[in-house]
Amino acid sequence: MASKEEEYRQLFLTEALENFEELNRLFVELEKDHSSRKAIANIFRIVHTLKGNAMGMGYDKIADLAHTVEDIFGAIKNGEVPLDSELVDGLFRANDKLGGLINAVTTGEKVSYLGIKTKLAVYLKNAREENADKPDSKPEDVSLDQELPVPEQEVEESGTNIQFADVVQIPVKKMDDLLNMVGELVIERDRLIALFGSEGRSTLEFERIKRISSNLHYGIMNVRMVQMGFLFNKFHRILRDAASTEKKKVELVLQGTEVEIDRNILKIISDSMVHLVRNAVGHGIESAPERRDSGKPPTAKVTLSANLEKDSVVITISDDGKGIDTVKIKEKIVRQKMVSQDVADRLSETEIIRYIFEPGFSSAEKVTEISGRGVGMDVVKKAVESIGGQVLVDTELGMGTSIHLVLPSSLALKGALLFEVDNQEYAIPLAYIDSVAYLKKEEIHQVGDSLMVDYQEHSLPIIFLKGLLDTPDTSNIDQMEIGQNYLQNIGNQDQINVIVTTHSGRLLGLVVDKLQRQKEIIEKKLPKPLDSSKLLSGTTILGSGNVCPVLDVASIMDILFQSATKTLES
Repeated sequence: MASKEEEYRQLFLTEALENFEELNRLFVELEKDHSSRKAIANIFRIVHTLKGNAMGMGYDKIADLAHTVEDIFGAIKNGEVPLDSELVDGLFRANDKLGGLINAVTTGEKVSYLGIKTKLAVYLKNAREENADKPDSKPEDVSLDQELPVPEQEVEESGTNIQFADVVQIPVKKMDDLLNMVGELVIERDRLIALFGSEGRSTLEFERIKRISSNLHYGIMNVRMVQMGFLFNKFHRILRDAASTEKKKVELVLQGTEVEIDRNILKIISDSMVHLVRNAVGHGIESAPERRDSGKPPTAKVTLSANLEKDSVVITISDDGKGIDTVKIKEKIVRQKMVSQDVADRLSETEIIRYIFEPGFSSAEKVTEISGRGVGMDVVKKAVESIGGQVLVDTELGMGTSIHLVLPSSLALKGALLFEVDNQEYAIPLAYIDSVAYLKKEEIHQVGDSLMVDYQEHSLPIIFLKGLLDTPDTSNIDQMEIGQNYLQNIGNQDQINVIVTTHSGRLLGLVVDKLQRQKEIIEKKLPKPLDSSKLLSGTTILGSGNVCPVLDVASIMDILFQSATKTLES
């Protein structure tokens, strides 16, 4: 926590010193043109921001003086105080004091500022009183140069001192470019290690390079990490506006704000978070009479929380509302002709709830400003899955709903399991893997139009990955035909390698030829024209120099689920 406080202090100093320099520039501009409304507005904005930041950090002296300058410029904007050379000189001196106070955060030097603060305050008071009687006249009963009693002796600050913060602001694009270059370095390192190993030469001499390059990689990744509070704190206003629109009383609770995640991930999911919070208010929270009749407190709660689980960050959006009524969802999907009544009756509650993420689905009975438009939840699912995450839903009728976004902590590096299918190496991110199983042919059973195995007291559907990858049309997959084609070539005693994958509460077994090893990979987007593939999410380069496709488990499960639904319909 101490390191985080130091980081925030440095960030404050960086911005505060930028504010100080910008104020100097604007005061020079204002000295040349006292009527510059643009300069006046910008100065007011900057000192207001500086005041707020200083108050948040506990730097009361900076906040106090900035507040006085803010009052001066508020009066100038409202025409209560005339701007003349004498006042500009006083403002220059006030800004010098601000610079001294900012610098004192680092040096610990004692800086007196009450003298100029008092002079500005008295000048403002007298100017207002003078203008109340003579609106067009300039106040003459006080001068900024006159001696006023102050609590302590002040040392005049000089505006010619140049100060630097210990933090350098770097554009995110430069950080991304640097991270990509380090990623290429890691790939080349692994290639050389693999080359030496294949030639039977010792790779011990690479250990130091391996350690340094890994530290460099993780160091740059760490720079891109931000605390969840950076995003969570923006939702106070979002929730307030949604609750006001819906005429509901809702309180926001934040938990796990110190958990860190890649900044780029926050950028991708921020709109999804807005959808979920607004949906919690619009769909989840009951009206005041409904809450009263249910014995609930009049003020509802929406909770945003973040937790670390292995290599993932789980963001949860919870409400204490009415929960999801699966009976109504089932009626809705039948009415919207998403499935037939016969198929709907055979769906489990979990499968029914998954339909809220289908495009165009909405459970709202009427269109309002924040609900009933048929957009939102499908956008959430696509955004989360685009970065290798998944969405889980927990709900209890009458008690509330929790939506969990399981996200990678970083986009730069991810753990993966390597395996072979038809002599080609593939990878699956570890976030999608539940376990690995070894089966015999006799353990595989036909259930309906699918192949199943008994797995941890549940029936696990399996599919031969080679057949799936060879299927030209993924919109029309015959799982049984694929299975039978490959089962007939397997002996009764042959070992069948199965990777048990998990996504959004569902399990699927992928039969592969050979399991290899776990490895940290750097995934790149698919090049054209392969980017249209629904089975692959990207590629990585292995130490051998070979291109290794990365499976899109989320898309594969969706394809097979839709295929199974079509089979039931027929």
